[in-house]
Amino acid sequence: MMLGNSSLSVDFGDNFSATAAMNPGVPLATNNTEDNDSGEDVVGISWNNYGLTCELHIDMSHIYTTEIDANISVTAVATKPDEISMAKNWTILSVRSPIDEVSLSVKSVLAVQQNVTITASLSPVSQFVKYNWTVSEFDIMQGGMNCRVILSTTTDVPELSLILTDVGDYLINVTVANEISASNADVIITAAEPISSLLLSCDGDKYSSTNVMFDCIAAVEKGTDVGFRWDFGDGISVHVTTSNSSSTATVTYPAAGQYNITVTAWNRLGTEAAWKIVNIVENAFGLSAVAMEPVLIGNRVRVMACCVLGSNVTLEFDFGSGSHQLVLDPESRTVTVSHVYQRTGVYTVSVNAENDVSVAVTHVIVNVLEHISDVDFKPLSVLVAGRHSVFVAIFNGKFSCLF
Repeated sequence: MMLGNSSLSVDFGDNFSATAAMNPGVPLATNNTEDNDSGEDVVGISWNNYGLTCELHIDMSHIYTTEIDANISVTAVATKPDEISMAKNWTILSVRSPIDEVSLSVKSVLAVQQNVTITASLSPVSQFVKYNWTVSEFDIMQGGMNCRVILSTTTDVPELSLILTDVGDYLINVTVANEISASNADVIITAAEPISSLLLSCDGDKYSSTNVMFDCIAAVEKGTDVGFRWDFGDGISVHVTTSNSSSTATVTYPAAGQYNITVTAWNRLGTEAAWKIVNIVENAFGLSAVAMEPVLIGNRVRVMACCVLGSNVTLEFDFGSGSHQLVLDPESRTVTVSHVYQRTGVYTVSVNAENDVSVAVTHVIVNVLEHISDVDFKPLSVLVAGRHSVFVAIFNGKFSCLF
């Protein structure tokens, strides 16, 4: 059979095509794409004769450099001495890149009730993939981990947007897959409550005396894992106790003046600051106070205040669960006030002395007990006949009295 100038052409669907001449024993291929730089033959031709018929086998190789859904078309042209015939065929081929690595990008700590977007990155980059997401809420338990799936979804884009409504730890997993491979990645994030409504208050919020301890309390309305930083100025003695949402600083200023107190509340989502100016005044009255304690629940505790100096002095006693205001007796220079506590505990009573020109503040501790028991009575020294001996009585290990 004489085929003359017969040929076969293949269009690979990515702007690359090749044509092979179908002449027995004369393999010939031409590359119609200018960008092909493989330097290799892409056509192999062989003939098989079977009696009255023969088969022509043509092998073509091609390397796709990008992902594509390629429409491959084949055109065969047979030229005989008296006629020319043509045949065409086509097929769809999906070319995909294998997914080697997946990583997730998101902040480690997020605010509850706010929209967050988690982004997945692929290597190599692929556009013909599906992203299967799973979000689980978990907590570490003794001997294991308690995990609960709260979201499972699939996206065509490498992003997941969601709002976490509850404070806690979450595991986010994504599995990326195409027709030839799959890979996955996960990340742990924490949903926390942002700090809001930081309030700062100090004892009296007006005046305090020199060398007298007073408390400043900072508290937030909301916030997860909140820490507090105090600034009272240089060289000031401060004692700080902190709980989950508040902090109490006990401070003493040795000199009169106006001082700026600053507190900063912080967690991993941000900070809030508050400040207050306090006036420290000299104890112009020589104010002192003493409490007769311990005292039982339901019984009256007496607090006596003494002002050595000053005229027209008014004293206010703040027991925490009630206050009393009295005028100082100008002769005895003392005032005694009684109060009844209905709960056990250690209470701080504030005594404020004030007239037209001066202010003084002092504090006294009151110990309220449910009952007095376990009295321990013992001598403080060796007992000697004919001499006075001193004994001490201890009630509940908190109060002692000398006899």
